[in-house]
Amino acid sequence: MRIYFSDLVRPKQAAKYLARAAAELNLATVHEALARALGYRDWHELSIYIQPNSPAATERISLEDVLRIILELADTLALPQAEVQHAVSRARLLRAAPWSIDEHMVLRTSLWRQRVFGPPGRGKPGTIVRDKAYGSKTPAYLRYPGRPTYLLFDTGFGERADFEVATPRSPLPDFVPSRIWLPYGIWKLSDGSEVLFSRDYLPMWRISNHRTERIAPWLWIKNIVEETHFANSGTATWASGPARERAVSYLQRHRISELPRLTDIMPHLFEPEVDSLPDGVARLYATRRGIEAQTPYAELNTRILV
Repeated sequence: MRIYFSDLVRPKQAAKYLARAAAELNLATVHEALARALGYRDWHELSIYIQPNSPAATERISLEDVLRIILELADTLALPQAEVQHAVSRARLLRAAPWSIDEHMVLRTSLWRQRVFGPPGRGKPGTIVRDKAYGSKTPAYLRYPGRPTYLLFDTGFGERADFEVATPRSPLPDFVPSRIWLPYGIWKLSDGSEVLFSRDYLPMWRISNHRTERIAPWLWIKNIVEETHFANSGTATWASGPARERAVSYLQRHRISELPRLTDIMPHLFEPEVDSLPDGVARLYATRRGIEAQTPYAELNTRILV
């Protein structure tokens, strides 16, 4: 499928974001890969097919086409799929309006299902199962089958007896666990900026002067002067009810509709000897090291990266 554009602004912006995702990528290489993924022979052909009155910038492209473009770019440029999704979204390459956080989740879970987990099946890691303990029938990802059986719930890791876990006949919908995308609280820094952190106290977003940036989860945030939480004092409930509503409201107020980089640890949570989210962060860092610029407000979290 060929994607038409009314000008080169968005393709050029997407190319810049993609080139920044890896130090060894040059812009010319990205231009050619991007043009081919969009249905053109090369960047020159994309340039001459610009249609000033084209409605393509506002047309809704199918999920299948979006996934195809992301996967082709990731494969051609040897980039993580999550980084490509972020670049395409940030440049609004395929749609004038930004994707909602729910749409980002559908994209991310579709990428996981295609490239990480594969089709679901009984006893297969990555399959969505039902937790029968306490009569809850709560959905969870199967991490490791056996006795005990290791699961990943919306709120984090858990263990169950094998007879407490059921594999549905019809596959259940995939989901992005709240543990890796929903903010748990806010750190206020001495420079006036705010950093959202997860339930595991891993950084997610930084907001400064009405601008937001994704933060690598392997960073240790410095100069914290105040810490607040979305959950009320005295309650352990953070992923549902009023706490969730306040966290989501904060994201909406600051126009944050993408997923944090912490979400990128998901594939690593199914690897051997990963017993916590910080373990997953360490695995992710091993695949991404060397691409981070120095920041005055953070340093490497040596408590995780041991």
